[in-house]
Amino acid sequence: MTPIMIVLVVICALCILIGLMLSSNGSTTGLSQIIGQDLELFKKTKDRGIVKVLQIVVLTLAVILVILAILAKVLKL
Repeated sequence: MTPIMIVLVVICALCILIGLMLSSNGSTTGLSQIIGQDLELFKKTKDRGIVKVLQIVVLTLAVILVILAILAKVLKL
């Protein structure tokens, strides 16, 4: 297993774990950021504090995951 694959698996696991922790909080489910469903980053919601931060972290990790996966495929790592 190459180092890039290990990084991809770790990021994927983090996204899933944080998403599952958020699944009972807020107006959207925790995994909605990964699939792009009902993303309310610029709307006023009741999600505040750590919940909002974790939602943004999941979104950021998902974007990084996609970029790294594309780079790994293109560069054949």
